[in-house]
Amino acid sequence: MVARVAMIMGVFDGAGRSQRLDQVVSNTGLPRSSVHRILTQLHDARLLDHGPDGYCLAASTISGNGDHSLLRSAASPMLERLNADTSLVVHLGVLSGANVVYLDKVSGSSGVAVPTRVAGHTPAHASALGKAMLATLPAEVLDGLLGPTLPKSTPATIGDLPTLHQELARIRSRHGLAYDDQELAVGLASVAAPITMVGNEVAGLSLTGAISAQRLTRVAPFLTRAARGITERIGRGGAAITRGTNVTDDMLSRVLRTLSSDDWV
Repeated sequence: MVARVAMIMGVFDGAGRSQRLDQVVSNTGLPRSSVHRILTQLHDARLLDHGPDGYCLAASTISGNGDHSLLRSAASPMLERLNADTSLVVHLGVLSGANVVYLDKVSGSSGVAVPTRVAGHTPAHASALGKAMLATLPAEVLDGLLGPTLPKSTPATIGDLPTLHQELARIRSRHGLAYDDQELAVGLASVAAPITMVGNEVAGLSLTGAISAQRLTRVAPFLTRAARGITERIGRGGAAITRGTNVTDDMLSRVLRTLSSDDWV
């Protein structure tokens, strides 16, 4: 039973994205009656919301640290655009202690398996997304969150606090842009940028793919522009971006779409 629940929850890899009953059945291969019963139980437990378009993750499922509905709403069109433009996996996350909590993930049709899921946690020091957010913290706060020895997810993961401090200094010198090269998962690289939030909350946005970190430098400007756009939308309470910004987005998107991933460098 637990395995079936986990399988069904794994279908919902994007916050706010609805899945109909028949879609969940198709994606899991489970009997329709079992899927319907489990979906009903998850809805009753307030882990899923149920609307006209089907089921989706409830806001309370995403993170226990508060309601991130405004952030997710402001970011949603940016995530879709980044995924369509780059064919890379897009993550939206917040910092929770020493971990990244994933609020949203857009995989699209890239076919790349990234070991993350919405509402899941990974060590912040082991990914570009986490490092981009950690770089916004004062050194004394960081020292309070992390111990002198850091757990390694792969052989490339930073394993000690002094080395992490050096890496975060480099990230600050790049105005918050962070990279990881196979630090969270072997064969995957990421680029990330922080999102400015109101109060003490720290959020970030990342692109991940089975390519080298060096090649990600070509799409980094699109990422930082999207992060700024999300910050602006949050400041306007999630209001739609202006027409001028849309025109700019469309022009840049057309340019990027004319380049294959092999032409980025």
